[in-house]
Amino acid sequence: MAQLKLMEFLAAENPDVFVASVHPGVVVTPMTQALMDHGDGTKEAAGRFHVDDVKLPAHFLLWMTSPEARFLRGRFVWANWDVDQLKARAKEIEESPQMLTSNVLGWPYQPKE
Repeated sequence: MAQLKLMEFLAAENPDVFVASVHPGVVVTPMTQALMDHGDGTKEAAGRFHVDDVKLPAHFLLWMTSPEARFLRGRFVWANWDVDQLKARAKEIEESPQMLTSNVLGWPYQPKE
């Protein structure tokens, strides 16, 4: 959470810099392969993982560098989210200061409406 807040502060304090946090999803690496093969001592453990192709975060990050993704400045997103759905909600995301950011919401901190 500290890293997310750091990115949010960098974005807020540097309006001319595009800053965002991206979770790459789950891609196969030696570490994830070992977990999938032996996570709980059973081969069935591998079936519980959804694995993304390594090209997915690569392509998503490339898109994030485009002007089209500027509405995600200061936000946290996952590389396996649908880009068209994100773009369709761009205005909503931009207008909501808490959407796609790290927050602790609820009593006693949530403002009354």
